[in-house]
Amino acid sequence: MKKNLRLTEKIFLIAYASIWLLVYLLSRFFLEIYTDDLPSSIWKWLFVFILPISLYATVRKVFSKEYKWYSAIGHFVMYTLLGLFTGNYIVVNGDILINSAIKTPSLKRAEVIEVRKVFYKSSFNSTSVTLKIAEKVDTFQGRPFVYFYLKNRKAVSIRCGRSFLGNEYAYTVGIESCEKLGARWMHFKDQIYRVRIVLAIMLLVIVAGFLASIKLQNNTKTKTVKIGFWKLMGIVMGILLAISLLFYVGLFVYVKFFSGKHF
Repeated sequence: MKKNLRLTEKIFLIAYASIWLLVYLLSRFFLEIYTDDLPSSIWKWLFVFILPISLYATVRKVFSKEYKWYSAIGHFVMYTLLGLFTGNYIVVNGDILINSAIKTPSLKRAEVIEVRKVFYKSSFNSTSVTLKIAEKVDTFQGRPFVYFYLKNRKAVSIRCGRSFLGNEYAYTVGIESCEKLGARWMHFKDQIYRVRIVLAIMLLVIVAGFLASIKLQNNTKTKTVKIGFWKLMGIVMGILLAISLLFYVGLFVYVKFFSGKHF
């Protein structure tokens, strides 16, 4: 019984994490400009869905690790907030992705009022895009790379639509794919420059850990290593990160050697 319960927990966690990662990757690569509001009624249903899961996770954690009873409050709040954050992301972005795939968007001409970078701490997190469409001015959230190909434009053609939850989304038309790829590459270089010190420290830690592990293996007998659940999840996330890095390596090769316009 206990073994089956743990198997069910692992299947649920893997499925939920896979859905979140899939929505994250698809939204990063395919969404350009959109709004991301979640109606209050959906927030309530999301909370109702998350509540029993966070309660179960709290009880499971506290009893299995024999924590003090009052630690359950902190675990419950943590699991609930994590569930609401990830659930909100899945619902909002999944709704826009599904609608943009199955609905026929409208072709319109938009006047670009303002394009500016939005920062979270030191990171360039997103782009604020204010457009005037048919005498109506709206402010959208754009992916960071959108800033680099819209900042000098006065007008742009877009294909736009509205999702089931009432969010607006738009895709620019008439901008060459090489320019959009170049914009992604410029954003990537911008981010690397901002976190260069952190990346250098991480690289040193990884190299030191790798050398230490080699020395430890030489001094001990080889043992069969059993991969745990969280280590397996780390390997999966590492593979996804590697795929993303390969995408940007491909961008670099394309922009530097094959694109007619270099960025």
